Amino acid sequence: MILPRMQHLNLTGKHQMILHGKEEYVRDDATHINGLEGFWSYAKTWLYHCRGVPKRYFNLYLKEIEFRFIHRNEDIFKILTNIIVKPVPNP
Repeated sequence: MILPRMQHLNLTGKHQMILHGKEEYVRDDATHINGLEGFWSYAKTWLYHCRGVPKRYFNLYLKEIEFRFIHRNEDIFKILTNIIVKPVPNP
């Protein structure tokens, strides 16, 4: 079953509407779309270098880009090393 867009967004997480038609672009509680626009700009830059990705694997490429975006100001090598080579606890 395909849900209408608003119902789907309400099921998948916190969602607030910004009404551009009513000249609304940001609210006092910092609700805005700049973060989303920034992510897609970042994602398009990464995907451009791939020259197209198989539709079947697009979600995996997007998850990698999401990880890189979230940790863009950190040393990704150090993060991945900590994930892969977890210290073994002493018995």
